[in-house]
Amino acid sequence: MSKVLIVDDVPDLLVIATCALKADGHEVLTVGNGKEALELTAAQRPDVILLDVMMPEMDGIEVCRRLKADPRLRSIPVILVTAKTADDDVVRGLDAGADDYITKPFRREILAARVRSALRVKQGHDAVCRINEQLQVEIAERKRMECELARAQRLESVGHLAAGIAHEINTPNQFLGDNLRFIEQGFSEITKLIAALYRLLEAAKKADFAESLVAEIDAVHRQADADYLAEQIPKAAHQSLDGVRRIAHIVSAMKAFSPANGDHKVFTDLNQAIHSTLVVCEDQWKPVAEVVTDLDPDLPLVPCVPGELNEVILNLVLNAVHAIADAGGSRLDKGRITIQTRRTTEGIEIRIQDSGSGIPEGIRHRVFDPFFTTREPGKGIGQGLAIAHAIVVQKHRGTISFQTETGRGTTFTVRLPGR
Repeated sequence: MSKVLIVDDVPDLLVIATCALKADGHEVLTVGNGKEALELTAAQRPDVILLDVMMPEMDGIEVCRRLKADPRLRSIPVILVTAKTADDDVVRGLDAGADDYITKPFRREILAARVRSALRVKQGHDAVCRINEQLQVEIAERKRMECELARAQRLESVGHLAAGIAHEINTPNQFLGDNLRFIEQGFSEITKLIAALYRLLEAAKKADFAESLVAEIDAVHRQADADYLAEQIPKAAHQSLDGVRRIAHIVSAMKAFSPANGDHKVFTDLNQAIHSTLVVCEDQWKPVAEVVTDLDPDLPLVPCVPGELNEVILNLVLNAVHAIADAGGSRLDKGRITIQTRRTTEGIEIRIQDSGSGIPEGIRHRVFDPFFTTREPGKGIGQGLAIAHAIVVQKHRGTISFQTETGRGTTFTVRLPGR
């Protein structure tokens, strides 16, 4: 049952209007002044307000103005009740936000019809509000899912990178361990030889060259294979140092992906960012492609969020890797990824080109759509390019586009504003 509030300081009119509206099936509330009308409206939230203009202390137009100024109450339809000759009141009331008006004296049928009309408007408004609330909930849920899936995409990428990085670090770590064990064993043999030589030295000081001592030194020398150790230990040490440098290089590249600066932009060397990204994902591209870099040595520092821009480069490189792999790239017939940086009049430009099979014409318009992927289930959730697009366009005020040709490959171009 709809609820109608009648506001009038004339008792007879309250009775007439109440009878007419109750007969039409409405619940009716009545008050005799504007102040009470505001208080009751806030407490009861009627569906329609029938508001007399001429009232003492606070007239109906002021009541209407206050109702429409309150976000909680402004959607309630207000029907002004005016005298037939009060055209100015009608104009002022409609300007104050009133939804309709009716003149005194009125016919019951017309009053009931005006209220029904106002109720339809209110019901329509309420329905729109409910739909809007549902949409807001759905939008919030979609954003939450997008965030979760973007996080899943990042975790998937991190998982692949972690496996590759573990492999890259494990290789030098393995020969580091082998070399250190070799040096440990070799040093043990050399220690024996040194001890024997010390004994010979002591004997020499006493002019006591016992043949047995010379024989012992000769045996220790042969057992230790001193010539071999003298040749191989420096090589093992040099190789170990190379391994340490390799691990340090990988760790340094990994640091470029850490959110050390949060979401704050800093001036960044994009060429170094590209080098770091290629180091981090080397295990991904090396089996299927050769990477050629053509980086502008005079490229200026660019204001960006380093970790996020590294993520863009990583996603584009991995996208190129997948395109080449899907086109049949292998160790025997590798594809090619070319990465270029250039300075432009508006900022800088990064181009990442692959020799894959190109993007089919029918899906080119969906490349940057979230969750869109042409890969088999379990091999990607279609967030890489969507994330790259969001980072470049929304967070860095740049652009990302692509050119593709069936059978010849695709080039993605990222343009970022300069200083």
